[in-house]
Amino acid sequence: MGAATFSPGERVLLLCLHNHQPVGNFDSVLGEASDRSYFPFLETLARFPAIKVTLHYSGFLLRWIAENRPECFSLLKELVSRGQVEILGGGMYEPVMSLLPERDRRGQIRELAETVGKYFGKKPRGMWLAERVWEPELATSLFAAGVEYIPLDDFHFLRAGIPGEELDGVYLTEANGATVRLFPGSERLRYLIPFGDVEETLRTVEQLTSRHVPYPAAILADDGEKFGVWPGTYNTVYTEGWLRRFFEGIVAREEWLKTMTFGEYIAAAPLRGRAYLPSCSYIEMGEWALPPAQAARFGGLLHDFRAGRVPEVKSFVQGGNFRGFLRKYEEANQLHKRMLWVSRRVQATSEQGSGPEARDFLYRAQCNDVYWHGIFGGLYLNHLRDAAYTNLLRAEGLSDRGVHGGKDSWTEAASGDLDADGGEEAILKTPNMTLLLHGHDGGAMTEISLPRRGIALGHVLTRREEAYHRRFKDGGGAFDGRTSIHDALVLKDPTVAEALAVDPWQRASFREAFYREDDAVEAILDDTVAPVCATAGKNTKGRITRSSERIRLAMEVPLQGDGADLVLGKSLALGVSEEQFEVGYTLRNAGDRPAWGKFTSEWNFNFLSGRGPDRRYEGIGEENGELSSRGVAYALKGFRIVDEYRGIAVCVQTDREFTLLRYPVETVSLSETGVEKIHQGVCLRLLFPVRLNPGESVEYSLRWSVISIASQ
Repeated sequence: MGAATFSPGERVLLLCLHNHQPVGNFDSVLGEASDRSYFPFLETLARFPAIKVTLHYSGFLLRWIAENRPECFSLLKELVSRGQVEILGGGMYEPVMSLLPERDRRGQIRELAETVGKYFGKKPRGMWLAERVWEPELATSLFAAGVEYIPLDDFHFLRAGIPGEELDGVYLTEANGATVRLFPGSERLRYLIPFGDVEETLRTVEQLTSRHVPYPAAILADDGEKFGVWPGTYNTVYTEGWLRRFFEGIVAREEWLKTMTFGEYIAAAPLRGRAYLPSCSYIEMGEWALPPAQAARFGGLLHDFRAGRVPEVKSFVQGGNFRGFLRKYEEANQLHKRMLWVSRRVQATSEQGSGPEARDFLYRAQCNDVYWHGIFGGLYLNHLRDAAYTNLLRAEGLSDRGVHGGKDSWTEAASGDLDADGGEEAILKTPNMTLLLHGHDGGAMTEISLPRRGIALGHVLTRREEAYHRRFKDGGGAFDGRTSIHDALVLKDPTVAEALAVDPWQRASFREAFYREDDAVEAILDDTVAPVCATAGKNTKGRITRSSERIRLAMEVPLQGDGADLVLGKSLALGVSEEQFEVGYTLRNAGDRPAWGKFTSEWNFNFLSGRGPDRRYEGIGEENGELSSRGVAYALKGFRIVDEYRGIAVCVQTDREFTLLRYPVETVSLSETGVEKIHQGVCLRLLFPVRLNPGESVEYSLRWSVISIASQ
């Protein structure tokens, strides 16, 4: 695009929309977003040839549109070819760049740049930074990848001490001489478009461009989904004509207001100066990254800012940092560290056959949504977490072949602080199974994966308190398309309050507890009685023995409390040729008085859904039923969970009779459409009666196995 010409006193409106759908999202969701937002926006834009916009599509979405919505894709290509639309690059699968190794940052940017070049005949000059998560050293990465400019939020610049009235153009930042240009997107416009009155919005544009400087610009950089996907917006934006009237208002002001793409503006307008921005994202992210109590307080402060109160304080506050999500959600941290593990493996084996396919799976697993949670479901969305793990396992499986020289029979074990939490973990691997255990948490297991199937069974989300839990107890509102999504809270299901619960420790398997003999089974099921003692949070050292055919991990954990003085020996073994592992327990009474009670072995599995005939319990008598059911089954020595959707059944066999306690794990979480209840998995507790005199011990053995089944 060539340089544009300006007239004296002319003002500029820069409109940039970011369109994104996460890897693993349902086709129906992508289709609805395309039909209700992406395509009607382009149709409206095409009727106003004088209006120019800058658009970004994450790579997963762009490919989907090209393959599934040819009419939408053809219109987009036409608008690009006539210079009305500029396409931004970014990370191919919309990762948060600061969480990636340098090689993956550049690789993700390169992949989307090549995709955009293939589709539109020209590689992008600028890029969209996912969630506008900026860290100063990113300038080096972007410069090395050939990125010339990116949009951020005006909040980034306010935090750097730059006055708000000066945020009407483009700035330059650098890190060790590597430079990139930065556009400050207006928070005021983010909240007005498309929720405010059209005339009020255009008056705001006039105010933002009122400074006597060359080419003052009002800048919008925000989600494209707010034009039709966010609740109520299809009606206001298209049926009631908000977008049409907005474009008409711009055209009516053509004597002094001109729209441009970022590339055109860069070519014509002078820099406003240098800007050294702190680690930052948009201001709402600072709320979401905080722990619940602090997030609630910070949320109140944001409400004051939006109401126009204490504006002088705003530039001095930030809230949390995006990396705070790795502390707030242990599941996000463990997924991130497993991703880094696989990234190193893919890199190490890239010349031995893992190649582009493994990197593509890895890049898909880096999609940002499942590493955080805010007003969008993110980490809480079970199917998105599952997609991340599936892609991670596919990438790891291809790299495993390089590590093990293409052999189909091998074992592997590693230990150390694998998830960077200061404790010791162990990862046990065969071609058929990957297990991740935590020695500083009593040997609990958070990953049970089947690499050859690309199935992860262990990622069951822990139930936590969230700041918005307090708000929705007082009732919600309704999205009507005229209220910003940040200011309304909708209860999609009035029963969600019944699902509120906070787990005492992270959801995991291979976790044990000892209850009193008179503790009712139903009370243990409902968690209304606490165990006398548990392995959770206990430090233990594991001993790994390994051959080419088998891996065994053994450990010992003290179980002490309320008069109980027990020692639990735990062992786990898996063979190279099976999708199964064996668990052994030795419970010894090390005290000087009898230990009578109930010993439980807890397991948490993720089957994605709790309802439907294709996922069910079998072998638990009259209690057979769907995974959303809860209850107690007595005198069992085995049962299985059928998952026809993924073509497997998970089976357990024991050497002693046990009582099975089962319930669905459901979370109450927030998404753009409101507060909802989400099935995260099932919790299974195998309960064994215990009567041990001093010095006595008892042994239990379990075998978990996965078999293939045909869907009915």
